[in-house]
Amino acid sequence: MNLSSLQRNLTDLLRVNKRYFSDDRYRSDLRARLRPAAPSGEANARGSIGQREFDHAPEGSRPYRELAETSLALAGIATTATSPTLNLVVNEVRDGKAFAGVQTAVAVAVQLAERLGVPLRVVMTSWTVPGVSEAGAAAVVRERFGTVVQDVVARERILDTAFTPDDFWLATHWKTAHAVDVAARGGAVQRDRVVYLVQDYEPGFSPWSTEFAIARSTYQAGFELLVNSAPLRHHLEREEGLTIADDRTFAPHLDLDLLQRVAAARAKSDDVTVFFYGRPSKHRNLYRLGVAALKVAAAELGPDNRVRFTSAGEKHRNVDLGHGHKLESLGSLPWDDYFEFIASANVVLSLQHSPHPSHPPFDAAISGARAITNEFYDTRADLHPMLTAVAADPESLGSALAEAIRTARTEGPNGYLDVEPGKLGGSLSEAVESVAATLETVR
Repeated sequence: MNLSSLQRNLTDLLRVNKRYFSDDRYRSDLRARLRPAAPSGEANARGSIGQREFDHAPEGSRPYRELAETSLALAGIATTATSPTLNLVVNEVRDGKAFAGVQTAVAVAVQLAERLGVPLRVVMTSWTVPGVSEAGAAAVVRERFGTVVQDVVARERILDTAFTPDDFWLATHWKTAHAVDVAARGGAVQRDRVVYLVQDYEPGFSPWSTEFAIARSTYQAGFELLVNSAPLRHHLEREEGLTIADDRTFAPHLDLDLLQRVAAARAKSDDVTVFFYGRPSKHRNLYRLGVAALKVAAAELGPDNRVRFTSAGEKHRNVDLGHGHKLESLGSLPWDDYFEFIASANVVLSLQHSPHPSHPPFDAAISGARAITNEFYDTRADLHPMLTAVAADPESLGSALAEAIRTARTEGPNGYLDVEPGKLGGSLSEAVESVAATLETVR
């Protein structure tokens, strides 16, 4: 091997390693691909557990084995317990990775268990790896939500845990919903006792593939749907032909008290800080498109030392935007540091190419900053007066960003302004009450 080839290989290896540590889905897919070729140590243990899951699964569930790594995770459960539980089924809970989706899932589960009068248990369908364990997950849940969770069950312990035919189930991601669906096909789970918390249109995460098809099928599995945000509900109705009641749709949780404090901390200045929500490993956040838009804005503004471009969300290299401008990456910020930072950024560029509206644009707009995002099937144009949604191309986004910078400099930030009631959905408590009332009719 010559020096040039060695350098290319080392560069490729570095890029793969960086993505492996930063991208959960890539890491999971890579593990699944490597598992048959690495039958040693941990892989042997997983293979043994996978075989045990297959051996315990009813005959009708076994053909689904190879569809996803979670397919048979619940199919062979023992229904020997005497009293029902609400089982919150998640991929994993890990310190530093309990983002808004996981926090929302636990919040829904806590309210639903309390409303149904049953204990709450967390069931994880991802394999235990360093940083993902029962003890680690229990510590995260305990820190965030107190002692409301009765038990945390790792994938390896599912077959040794006692469930009942009358258990309630809360699926939270297409891979968990798929596992519950397969278990229902085998008779271990009753479909009319399953709630499916949908927080994004997840087939789009795995386009034109088996995963795409299976993710879509979970929406037709006959579960009670609970949908996070009105724009997502409209997309599900349009794409999947579903009918979802208004009272099964809730608005994303935003910390309004904290955003009021952020708004109070904003100030008008000739120096404008631009915050770009940059996450290269999450394709739906359109990182490369965002960088191109920043370069268009930099060209339109020309040399201007009163503008600072910063990125937060995930660490990446600093980027030369041209015309004397540089995008500085701050990486992933702790919760308190994030809100302290956005108080200094009166212009925000935050993209998401999926129907669920992400939090950063609304954190910005509600607290008085000018937020630029991409339009998605005409669902974002009128969500908030301080939120500008334009076509997902560099020219449109960059021009809107440059205009926002000029306006922020001349007019300063706006004051605190919440989203108009109903724009993003109803209240979480009303949605939980609606689904709980339906579940009680099948008890």
